[in-house]
Amino acid sequence: MSDNLFPDEILVEILKRLPTKSLVRFTSVCKSWRSLITDPSFISIHHRHSPSSLLLHSGNHLTLPHRRHSSALLLPSFPHRDSPVVAFSNALICIAYGEQCQPLIICNPSVRRYVTLPAPSHYPCHHFSYIAFDSSKCDYKVVRISCMVDDQSFGLSAPQVELYSLATGFWRTLHSIAPVCYIAGDAPHGFHDGLVHWIAKRCVSHGWYFFVLSFCFEDELFREIELPESLASVSWDNPVTVKVVGGGNGKTLSVYHVSAGSPCSCDIWVMKEYGVVESWNKVFGFVMSGFCLEAPALGMMLTDVAVPPLALYVTNGGEVLLLMYVAGKRCLFSLDMERKSFKDLQIEVGTDYVYCGHYSESLVLLNKASGLVSY
Repeated sequence: MSDNLFPDEILVEILKRLPTKSLVRFTSVCKSWRSLITDPSFISIHHRHSPSSLLLHSGNHLTLPHRRHSSALLLPSFPHRDSPVVAFSNALICIAYGEQCQPLIICNPSVRRYVTLPAPSHYPCHHFSYIAFDSSKCDYKVVRISCMVDDQSFGLSAPQVELYSLATGFWRTLHSIAPVCYIAGDAPHGFHDGLVHWIAKRCVSHGWYFFVLSFCFEDELFREIELPESLASVSWDNPVTVKVVGGGNGKTLSVYHVSAGSPCSCDIWVMKEYGVVESWNKVFGFVMSGFCLEAPALGMMLTDVAVPPLALYVTNGGEVLLLMYVAGKRCLFSLDMERKSFKDLQIEVGTDYVYCGHYSESLVLLNKASGLVSY
């Protein structure tokens, strides 16, 4: 029998609309409230009703670019001030810090708790980590992909793959599941259905072959997605940038391509129908010559631009968040491809490393993880 003054279903309707900070305090009201608020089903209900916002990480700061008056989200302090966020997933944040970005941290800034993962295997390599929620098992998992960088195997060997489960508390090696490739150093972006994507490349006879590499946290398998033919094959002496930049609902996929030379083109491509190569379409382009950036579709020209813009994220509504180096400052700009608008968000970024994604508050308390720390 509940000791609440009104039925539990009405209490749930009230509590699911409250911010996380208030609900954490309410766990001290009485045992029945604590039991309700910490119940996995209520945590899931509350998360579905939490507003989603674009979250930007730079340095040791979290910023909500479109919410000027929101409360601050704080990360824990570590000995190394540069603690890059490598992923968001279902309100949890994966952070890497220290020498060679070890160890890894899983943090929920909404409740100000984090856990440090046990050390994975050590390889002489570049490695990339990503966290996602496996809805089939109600578990958070971190995949760590280690790409060998020695001269003999660069682009010619398959990465080493390890998977950490928050439910079990252990790393395990996934043998022989990754294709031969080298993963580029850009942070991937997740989909709601547990897929993450990187730009990968492998050596071929005439140069590099680029493609999108996806990993599914549910079946723990990699898959390859072809890029448009004009982006896929690149000669060794023609440096280009290709980066996955968005597609937040599992139905579209976006990449950002910057060509070499001057003038250079900076193009956004979207796969309108996920997995269908023929549905790739170039939807927007900049042209940069010298220190002048032009957007022909907007009739816009911006001067004193030091380097080509960096696309950080593409939303489902067609808004692109860009990091621009203008007049000696790193600034955020918003490009709305649907409304044909381009504006300065009046936000300066003080560091080179920036990560962006959609975030919503959650009551995931990390109670089952060992080594839990509150901050």
